[in-house]
Amino acid sequence: MSKDLYIFAGVNGAGKSTLYNSHIDDEGIKNSVRINTDEIVRTFGDWRNNVDQIKAGKIAIKLKNECFNKEKSFNEETTLTGKTILKTIEKAKELGYKIHLFYVGVNNPEIAKERVKNRVLRGGHNIEPEIIEKRYYESLENLKKIISKCDYVKIYDNTSMYKNIFSSIDNKITKNNTELPEWSKEAIKEKINSINRSNSDLFKKEEKEIRKVEKIQNPLVEKILKRRENQNNNDKGLKK
Repeated sequence: MSKDLYIFAGVNGAGKSTLYNSHIDDEGIKNSVRINTDEIVRTFGDWRNNVDQIKAGKIAIKLKNECFNKEKSFNEETTLTGKTILKTIEKAKELGYKIHLFYVGVNNPEIAKERVKNRVLRGGHNIEPEIIEKRYYESLENLKKIISKCDYVKIYDNTSMYKNIFSSIDNKITKNNTELPEWSKEAIKEKINSINRSNSDLFKKEEKEIRKVEKIQNPLVEKILKRRENQNNNDKGLKK
């Protein structure tokens, strides 16, 4: 049974939750444990209370550790900032998890700030503009760091409307738009380079194995042919 980590990532206001909801019926995601600190804090407290936020974070870490210990698949939303998510990905790789990354981005932090502002007007939780600004760039930096570690990648641009701009599965590119938004280029380049390196290493390994087999088989083939030739000569002698 496969172990999977599903990551829905992007800065606040980019559209992570909408992206998650669009994939919620996917069999693997539906059967995985949901870990979301915003949802956790709503079960007992207030997102405006730092103590409640810290408590929710601790609960999320505990849930992740339980999933790792029991080899359960899980999914989480993250801004892809800070060290915790990077450690989670590292641990998942070490434990043999397949990592599925769904990343959604926008052209600039101002778009994200405006969307969070509109969310607050509808009763949603607030994130200070300066925090969004910082997270926007840190998230993209971390995307470059982790993208090559992911087995399944889907990147979306949500500057105006959701658009899948890049996809890859097990070192095979399945979608790569010719026109990419600036924010996505470095990370996608890193993934493509990683795929090329992996495929090159695999080719070299296969070539080495083929050469090894050829060295073993060639003398064996000659021996078999010689034996058949001798057998044919013997058969001819008997017929005489």
